[in-house]
Amino acid sequence: RLQLEIISEAVPGIAKADCAGFLDHWLGIVASHLEPADARAFQAALRGAGYETDIVPDCEIPALHPDFRCQRLALDESSFILTDAMGRVRNVSRNDLVFAAAGVVRRQKWVTTFRTEIVPRFCGEVSVNVPVETRTKQEQEQTFFRIDLFFSREPYRISLEIDADRVLFYADRPIRIKHTLDLKILMTDLSMLLPQDRMNTGLRERTLDFVYSGVKAYEEEIRWAFHRLGARG
Repeated sequence: RLQLEIISEAVPGIAKADCAGFLDHWLGIVASHLEPADARAFQAALRGAGYETDIVPDCEIPALHPDFRCQRLALDESSFILTDAMGRVRNVSRNDLVFAAAGVVRRQKWVTTFRTEIVPRFCGEVSVNVPVETRTKQEQEQTFFRIDLFFSREPYRISLEIDADRVLFYADRPIRIKHTLDLKILMTDLSMLLPQDRMNTGLRERTLDFVYSGVKAYEEEIRWAFHRLGARG
């Protein structure tokens, strides 16, 4: 971070306050929407600090398809069996799988808490205690487990999430966020389906200790991987 802050002093389009955020995206797209001159200056400064980067027009970084959210996932010899929360089932061929991502992701979530207090109410000279409920909204940092599977044809992208309130079913077995062994088994099974360059870091390393700083960092790593795969044909 200190290196980045020093670099920012020499690059007009890079603010010192942005440097902490750059580290959250170090797995893929470090910075976007820079002027060409700023991008070249930033690249030269990073190279001087020992970090090689590529400059790519923003329009050449693929956008991700909207996701088809599922709650159940099963595998047979030839296909994925996907079920959404409404019970609708889709079968997608394993041969259509082109990329897989999984991992633990942080996010900010508004949480509502309720508190009941006993408040005196006066009616003339008589005091009556009345329960009064107050509601408070606070922003809290939470973590959740995310899976994204990308296919060469519709539905193109399916996703599954597990958090404190949601359960994922894998082969009819419910998996909660605290079931770390089951999550690692699921990640291992998915990692067997593709070569290393067609997985994100979380799935490639098959660890729950690696935590993405947010959905943006998680998705930008995937977008950068798609760009690199396309560049290599």
